[in-house]
Amino acid sequence: MASSAVNFKLQAESSLFRRGALQFVKKNKTIQTPGCMTYTLRGSVPHLIKDNLPLLPIELVQISLEQFLEQREPSSLKYPHGIHKYINLEDALIYCDVRDPLRLSPISFNTDKYLSVETHGGVRQVTPDNWAEAMSVYRPDVVASMADTITDLEAKTKRIKRSVDRSLRWLDENLKKTKELEIPVFAPVMGHTDVEERARSATETAERDVQGFIVNVLGLDKDQLSKHVKASTDNLPKDKPRIAYGLASPESILQGVANGIDLFDGTYAYKVTEKGRAISFKFGEELNDTAGSTEQPKTINLWDSQLAHTFEPLDSTCGCEACSRPHTKAYIHHLLNAHEMLAPILLMSHNVYQLEKFMASIRKSIENQRFEQDMEAFMKYYSHKKEANGMEDHEDEVDDQSLGVHLKKKRTLLL
Repeated sequence: MASSAVNFKLQAESSLFRRGALQFVKKNKTIQTPGCMTYTLRGSVPHLIKDNLPLLPIELVQISLEQFLEQREPSSLKYPHGIHKYINLEDALIYCDVRDPLRLSPISFNTDKYLSVETHGGVRQVTPDNWAEAMSVYRPDVVASMADTITDLEAKTKRIKRSVDRSLRWLDENLKKTKELEIPVFAPVMGHTDVEERARSATETAERDVQGFIVNVLGLDKDQLSKHVKASTDNLPKDKPRIAYGLASPESILQGVANGIDLFDGTYAYKVTEKGRAISFKFGEELNDTAGSTEQPKTINLWDSQLAHTFEPLDSTCGCEACSRPHTKAYIHHLLNAHEMLAPILLMSHNVYQLEKFMASIRKSIENQRFEQDMEAFMKYYSHKKEANGMEDHEDEVDDQSLGVHLKKKRTLLL
């Protein structure tokens, strides 16, 4: 049965935050929590190929069904060897949800019969039967039940209640269809901005035979995140893991951990990579070793022209491909200016590595019973302004040998 396919054990717990381990019995693999899943696009870590992955701490990979449904008859559903082999990640654990938490935008109405999803081929409808067919072919290690997610912040109570009821009905149908597949099912906890509906959704979902829960706070007011997360987690059993969507930034991750969340979507690494930035923040013991008195940025803007002559690695303690060689800040700055593919490869490698290092520091902090103090130090030491896209308002630098022609234009002329 699916219930024996995963085991979750709490190793340390204080107040609401927990330190645990999620064991996948069939694969004989264990995910330490709190942790981050690795975000993918169509099953690939953005900007990276399989040869880039061995140095990275990639264990639990997150895929989105909607990204494979661009055709009426998707090739992935015709492939007989499962999703692990299809996306060439046979050694990884795979978590499959219907929608992409990073690109969850209003596209069309959901109904009691189907969930609308966005694909490269346009809007498609996923029914419980479609969902069951995909899961039976893909055979992921853990799957999320269908969810009627609301994207409208001004949604009325009637719409929120309908979302809770519809998601519960879909959950019941999904559980019936996965009973023979022996795939662990994580259930969405709905409720949007209504605290009472969050509590009702959590309570009724917890009555079902599921192996974990998904707390969704995507797009909600960041000042209200803790309240909404707590309204959900307060009504969930402690012996099952909780995933959160919408808690991607380091500050949000810390809020989630403080409110009993175990796993997070790993979209932050991709977001900062797209902005030409490299993660530089530390937590716990590592922060205490380096902390000063001035407010510091959490990331390095590699588009910054001041780095053009900075010949030092992004982080001398980092073991990623970008830092272990090392590639200097000046070199990566040059790659960005030249619009070379290697730039996002190096940045994504670094950011995935550093995000997991951050989670490892959180786990150690909980074990040492210092999480609250370390969180306070983190919030005090770093700037919490939204990180801008480094490419905005950026002009390509001029090469002395290009006779005044910008580098980008020069390359175009040479082609």
